[in-house]
Amino acid sequence: MAITAISRAGLGDRTGSLPPADLIFGRSAVMQTARQKIEKVALSGVPILIQGDNGTGKGLMASFIHHLSPKPDAAFVKVNCAAIPGALLESELFGYEKGAFTGAHSAKPGRVELANGGTLFLDGIDEIDMSLQAKLLQLLQDGQFCKRRQPRTPTTPFTDRRHPRASGLFFADSQSPA
Repeated sequence: MAITAISRAGLGDRTGSLPPADLIFGRSAVMQTARQKIEKVALSGVPILIQGDNGTGKGLMASFIHHLSPKPDAAFVKVNCAAIPGALLESELFGYEKGAFTGAHSAKPGRVELANGGTLFLDGIDEIDMSLQAKLLQLLQDGQFCKRRQPRTPTTPFTDRRHPRASGLFFADSQSPA
């Protein structure tokens, strides 16, 4: 699957399976400046946008930032957004309650909930449709989200409500047709 969740428990040293920082950043002045910025921002707890071409180490930087954070033992949850179809991605990120849609036989926590207190790494966030980006923005701004729930659906007919069956639009009851 396109999603992985790992915990630092049992990984050994502070950086787990990461290469040493000296190997990651090398010796150039530009990379040392980048390292200093990353070390500073890792302690801040603010959302971080890591940009770069494919294969430049964005995932490695996300992992490095997590391991330098104040909660390196908390979960590190990676989501490959480009690999999950848009309709499914919302449920994967935010979870859902039992009965939220056909086939939702039990509640499922989303990746946001699984990463609570840790790091949520959204790889390929630029592939997400705009409506889901708006929900993620709300999460980043407010720190809150809602699971998918079975919606309440209040309705009103356009026809005379005193005689809905007369129009042939409604069943006599919810169990059988008129």
